[in-house]
Amino acid sequence: MKNILWICLLCSVSAVAQDAAVLTLEECQQLARQHYPLLKQQQVLDNILQIQVRNINNAWLPQATLNGQASYQSDVVQIPIKLPDVNIESPAKDQYRATIDVTQQLYDGGATRRQRDLQVLQQQSARQQVEVDLYKIRQQVTQTYFNALLAKEYISVSRLAQQDLQQRLEKLQAGVKFGSVLPSAADMIQAELLKAQQQEISAAASSKAYLEILQLLTGSRITDVATRTPAVAELTSTDTLSRPELQLFRLQRNTLLQQSALTGTRTLPRISAFVQGGYGRPGLNMLSNSFDSYYIAGVRLSWTLWNWQARRNEQRVLVLQEKNVAAQADAFTLNTQVQLAQQRAEISQLQQTIGKDASIIKLRAAVKDASASQLDNGVITVHEYVQDLNAETQARISERTHTLQLALAQINYQLIRGY
Repeated sequence: MKNILWICLLCSVSAVAQDAAVLTLEECQQLARQHYPLLKQQQVLDNILQIQVRNINNAWLPQATLNGQASYQSDVVQIPIKLPDVNIESPAKDQYRATIDVTQQLYDGGATRRQRDLQVLQQQSARQQVEVDLYKIRQQVTQTYFNALLAKEYISVSRLAQQDLQQRLEKLQAGVKFGSVLPSAADMIQAELLKAQQQEISAAASSKAYLEILQLLTGSRITDVATRTPAVAELTSTDTLSRPELQLFRLQRNTLLQQSALTGTRTLPRISAFVQGGYGRPGLNMLSNSFDSYYIAGVRLSWTLWNWQARRNEQRVLVLQEKNVAAQADAFTLNTQVQLAQQRAEISQLQQTIGKDASIIKLRAAVKDASASQLDNGVITVHEYVQDLNAETQARISERTHTLQLALAQINYQLIRGY
């Protein structure tokens, strides 16, 4: 029985360990895409399109209509001629009719095909709008991920500072014990140690918050984020763009063009075959007052010759709307190119800055080590040592911040391009 309990406990621990993981940026982006509720909308849009196309194709199937009518009229047709031995009965003023009309479309000027193509383009535009929203989620995940990495680096640097402070504190406490150091000196180091611990707590809280945001965006338990060196973006002055917004603009323009083509079919003739079967009084023989059945079959032509330029005005509106979409696409491309230029400048500046960070850290560490030795020998005060220690800590924070900022800038450069 105990063995079974241990097995169950180990299985549950293993399941929790598998559920919680350390994820890379690419994994977080993929999980966020799969978890985002709007992704399900694409399947809904596909189902809607299938139903709409089915309804449009039904226009080529026979259409049946049942009609009924009962009427009373004030006068009827009469023959003002009287013949001997011939009684021509006048039609009844109350008339009844029930018919079934069956129509088969033969030619519609391509309207059905145009309508079907328009529905497909509208569905593609709606799907692409979802892709635009998903791209924004990708950008949000990237920013949150690097914020979590930055908080993680702050924790690491804070712990290094605490180690130095703890070593100095132990030496000063020993000096206080033997009377060679004033207690205030140890108290000052103790205060700085507590301050460094506060900074670690603040950074840990920020890290936890960013991880929780990533969990909400990805729908997965994340214990930590994995540091990964991103591929260096190739900086060029003429970058090709592959943003989902540009594809959306293209689909919107194609949709307007297709809608204009559909509007053009309204002035084309329609030809259909029809059959009407009916029963009523009178039938086709207007001189008979008895109920009778009948049928009519034929071909019908319908052609709108004049509609007060309604079609032309609609097409003018569609042309203006297409120009509006083209202007939006041009403005988006220009703004994106400006963002890329700014990003290139930021990457170049960070690369030059990082080249100096290592030297600054080396110098600050040497100054801090010298101050520590001088403090141990009573040459300088605790305050002077703390200043040098803080300077080294800030230099390390700056170096790690610049490194992460460069990685983020390179990734953002690719995101802005659409890759």
